[in-house]
Amino acid sequence: MKDNPLIAFLASYGPSAASDSLADEHVQTAVARHGVRAIEAPAPKLDAMKEALLGDDPCSLILTGTAGDGKTYHIRRFFIDAASGDPKLWPGKEGVLATSLCGRPLRIIRDLSQLTDAAKAEEIEGVTRSLLGEDRQTLYLVAANDGQLLKFWRDACEKEQLGAPGRARYEVVLRALTDMLHRDSEVSEAGKLRVRLVNLSRTVTGETLDAVLDSILKHEAWDTGCTQCQQDSSSANPCPIRLNRALLMGSGPDGSDVFRHRLKQAIRIAALNDQHVPIRQILILAVNILLGDSKKRDRPMLTCGEARKRAKDLDYARTNPFGNAVGLNVRPERRRALTIFSALETFGVGSETNTALDNLLMDRMPAEAAERLEKRDPIYGEALFRQRLRHYRDGTEAVTGVNGFAVALEAQRRRLFFLMDEPAGAGQISPWRLTIYHHAGEYLAFAGALSGSPATDAKLVDTITGKLVKGINRTLTGMMVEETQRVWLARSIGRSDGASGRFTSLDPVPRKAATPQRLTAALDPATGRPRLQVVLRTPGQSDVASAPLELRPLLFEYLMRVADGSLPSSFSRQCQQEVRHFALAASSFIENHFARDETEYLPILILSAGRDGQIQSRDIGV
Repeated sequence: MKDNPLIAFLASYGPSAASDSLADEHVQTAVARHGVRAIEAPAPKLDAMKEALLGDDPCSLILTGTAGDGKTYHIRRFFIDAASGDPKLWPGKEGVLATSLCGRPLRIIRDLSQLTDAAKAEEIEGVTRSLLGEDRQTLYLVAANDGQLLKFWRDACEKEQLGAPGRARYEVVLRALTDMLHRDSEVSEAGKLRVRLVNLSRTVTGETLDAVLDSILKHEAWDTGCTQCQQDSSSANPCPIRLNRALLMGSGPDGSDVFRHRLKQAIRIAALNDQHVPIRQILILAVNILLGDSKKRDRPMLTCGEARKRAKDLDYARTNPFGNAVGLNVRPERRRALTIFSALETFGVGSETNTALDNLLMDRMPAEAAERLEKRDPIYGEALFRQRLRHYRDGTEAVTGVNGFAVALEAQRRRLFFLMDEPAGAGQISPWRLTIYHHAGEYLAFAGALSGSPATDAKLVDTITGKLVKGINRTLTGMMVEETQRVWLARSIGRSDGASGRFTSLDPVPRKAATPQRLTAALDPATGRPRLQVVLRTPGQSDVASAPLELRPLLFEYLMRVADGSLPSSFSRQCQQEVRHFALAASSFIENHFARDETEYLPILILSAGRDGQIQSRDIGV
């Protein structure tokens, strides 16, 4: 029985140490060896590259980002597609490819870190002249991570043989690039450099994930390579690879794409928590979901022959795509070394739960939800769990251990997380309760609503902002208050800086715009995260704003849980300090804009909670 060559090709993208298609340099070798079309990963910044290098006033371009973001892939695509370069010349000699672009010399440095010290010494002056505008003919296309990029010019500045003028030129470039990276800006301030700085670490979106998945799941070899396999048409014991593909595509019995949608949500939450997942890691994730096998941890990818054996023996527990999604088929040390699995591990999927969710798994209640899940996936649910559950209730099943009932229950929780619909109304159970981010669904909805102008769902924004304000007030005052309309910037007196404070010298900051000062919620255009900040309106002038409270998913979760009744310091002392630092910065901001006369009395207000939970103030000087 002939195997599908696509399976062996995809395995080369997997999480095993022997994978050889993780770097762009090896893709073409793998394509030739297996005889299938390459996976077409997206190049979202290719248009920006064309605009910079082929525009009316072309300039050099630097691609930066972490390993696996696609820097080399972008450059190869530009060289072959946009610059009409000869593929035989790629990748050049010793990391540098000299070519021409519209009559101009173009020097491509596809990875700055791979240049020898001698090669760097040869290139530094030419790149500097181009960036400073001293040479307006020669263009450079350079790929480097942030550290290597700055080190390139920092090392040049430290060369002993340089005179003061030469060192000063390199320092200009170094300072300008440092500032651009700090501001996350593609262009230098006041046009100091003729360069576009494109950060690929900001390009992985839901659309990127969809493009990668579609390139794998809709590959033409699925239609041509499996026709001779008897498992291709079997419904009783389907091929686990094609079964996992159907679940990821959303081509199951009910056509639901919840699995893919939940993956996109989880990756976005990780990115907003500063756990960036490069495109290369998304390839690893997709392939591992399809081909992951837990029987041999050193060889965690299925072959066609092994897939047929798993199907024949109904051994689907080893090919569970929901366990594969968090890398459980891979050895722990390898799993922790891979960004995607390290990021997803922080969600705690499998170990987090509540009574309602376990009732759904153990008692199939509510019945409608259980039936919907079973229709969505009839292989990895009841078929694997029913007998284990019966033995557990009979007392004949071990609870702990590698093959204990607890492990089987955790597997079902992971399946539930990736397949369960979002709640349609209040009081319904949410799949996010199976993670440490209980409020992740609200976080994503909040960010989505703030992305419109005005907010696309003003009622949702108002409701969530009110809960955040309650969480802030409880954190700052140390009291279980119910205040949702005003923020009291309370602080401690004396040296008790780590404790919650019940004193303030400022009036509360309302959420409404009726007063000169107000608290606003907005979306940060650079990070895509919601943020809160105090805004002051001055007649005849533009509004001014305080330093924001950046609502990373973890901080959002903290404030929402505190609003629900958790004690501030018990959940996260770091989050508690972030809120207190925001309060101090906002207080200073307000005081600096409302200067008092030196003889004016500075009130000290002591705060207390009224019977209705609202904050009351009393001037201790009265």
